[in-house]
Order: sequence, then C-alpha cells, then structure tokens
Amino acid sequence: MPDNTPVPAPASDGRADNPFRAVAILLDGVRVALENSKRQEQAPRWVRIVRVREFRDDTIAKGVMKALDVLTLAVAYLQRFTLDANDLLIQGDAAKALVEVSAEFIKTATSKEFINSLELAVGQDPSPDSPIPDVANIIDKIVQIADKVPEPDDLKVIGASLYKLLGIEQAPLDEVKLGAATESHVVLAHTGTLRLLQFGFDQNFKLQNFGKGASVSSLDINRLGARRLWEASADKLPLKSLGKFGEAPDVETVWELDFSTDKSGSDVQDANAILEALGYTTPNVADRKLFSPEFAGRLRSFQQLNELPVTGKLDNATLNRLLHLDYDAKNLKRAKRFKADALPKGFDPLKAPA
Repeated sequence: MPDNTPVPAPASDGRADNPFRAVAILLDGVRVALENSKRQEQAPRWVRIVRVREFRDDTIAKGVMKALDVLTLAVAYLQRFTLDANDLLIQGDAAKALVEVSAEFIKTATSKEFINSLELAVGQDPSPDSPIPDVANIIDKIVQIADKVPEPDDLKVIGASLYKLLGIEQAPLDEVKLGAATESHVVLAHTGTLRLLQFGFDQNFKLQNFGKGASVSSLDINRLGARRLWEASADKLPLKSLGKFGEAPDVETVWELDFSTDKSGSDVQDANAILEALGYTTPNVADRKLFSPEFAGRLRSFQQLNELPVTGKLDNATLNRLLHLDYDAKNLKRAKRFKADALPKGFDPLKAPA
C-alpha cells in the first residue's frame, strides 16, 4: 500500500512522554521499509522477501519465514491491544472531560472573588480571606494527572498505520464479468504490505477480538480476501488468485493460490468462522465452504448491525470489517457481535432489501 504521507501528529503529541506517537512511527517505518527498495532498479523489499518461498526447505528461507511469522503475530496482537485500548480510552476520555469541567467549576466557586461577591449579595462585608481553603493548587494537580490520559485520537494514529499494513482492496465486484477463469482480484497498490506477504506465503493471520460471549479467543485466517466472492456454486467461483507485480515485460507472480483442490472454499470457511465467533450462527449453514443463500443471510445480519449497506455481498467494506478494519476511514474498527434485539423488527436475513 504505497503511501509516503507522514504519520499525523496525535492530538496530544505535545507530551514528550507520549508512547503512542512512537508506536505509530515504528509501524509506519516498517511499512515504508517493506514498500521501498535500497536502489531504484530493485523491486520493493516485500517482493524480494516473497521470492524466498521457492526455497522454503532451505535453512535461510526457513529463517526468513519464521521471522515473518513473528512479525505477523506481533502486528496481530498490536491490532488487538489497540482496539481494546481504544474502548478504555473512550471511557477515560469521558472521565477526563468531566474532571476538566469540574475543575473549572470548583476553582471558580472556591475563589476569593466569587465568595466575596456572594457576601456582598446578602449584605455582608467582604471577608479579607476566603472562608473556604484555597483548592486551586490541588485542582491544578488533578488536571495535570488527567492530562496524562491519552486522547482517543492518539490510537487513531496507530490504527491508521495498522490499516496500511493490513487493509485489503479488491477490484470492483461485478459477478456478470467474473467466473471460474478470473485470476486477478486484489489491487496491490491499495492493499497492506503485510497482507500481501501473507498471501505470498499462503500464511495464516491470527485474528482476535470477538467480544464477550465468544467461544474462541483467536482464529487463524488464511485466504479470506485473496479472491472476490459472490453467491454462487463452487464451480462458478474463481479457481485461482494470482498476484502480479511490475510492468510488462518485467512482470513477476508474487502469489498463486489454488482454490480448486483441498483449499476449495477455504476463504468462505474463514468468513463463516469469523461470523460464528461473533455470534452470527443463523441462518444455519449446511456447507461452510459454500457461498450459499444462508451465508449471504449471515452477511446481511452482520452488515445491518455494523452500519454497512445491507447487500449480502462480500464487498470491500464488509470484508475489511470482518477483519476489524474500516475500509472507508482507513483505520481500525471492531466488528460488532450479533445481538438479535438490535435488528429491526421483521428483519429477514434471507431476503434482500427492496
């Protein structure tokens, strides 16, 4: 996802001890390093890393792939903790705002000037000293402590950096023009570099954050997003996903994923696993590897509760939200769990909206 835009300053980057700025800069540095090359004639580093998959049984290649496993796992955990921290900071920010409002009120109400004005209003002579102890210094210390609570915008900076590593953009979904022979699906220039490496090595990504009541704490997601999917039988869906880098005549294949054998429907299965972990277990799905009307129904319920267009299609917005990403805002956003009472009255997931 080539993007040389500087990391935006967090809302509270005036604090020298703000760790969120440092994390965002680190993540952006990793992304830029993967997308760039040392010399102009070289391919980006992520492409050069993917090439080692041809030697996956050799010692050096094994070391490279192990290091990538560690990097991918670290980013997955950082995504989880950023989402968790964002929930806490929204609450902390509310408390901080209340402290700020209360501080101004208390400082004014206990000031000598305010007390004297009340005394004059009831016909008393102004006292030379406030009868209420001076609490201004104490209040100032409380406000200083509250100022150390990070702003939610601090985490948005980290979220934007994570999205640039993990976001997926597929070419437009037009079922009429697509079929079993379609091989190109992902827009490399707008897809996160770590996600491209994941596809290149056919590697799992550990997805987490399924909320209270989930029966699992994490899922290994493999190929979801590597090809476009729509409601159709397996033989009508694309049988391959090819990722190609470069311009003709210097074009190289950086991944080739086959969906015709034992991996048939594995990406639909990934999506079903995520939906089920989030509580979207109805309608019942007979074949978890098939994009069936029932699976489309689960997507409609998911879209309805996550404020997405209710289409039953696995579009870019829905695909990324399943992965706790916000396609429109290019940031993190936790996928919401299923809540039957939050659906509109009479909502039927098996019926497309009029």
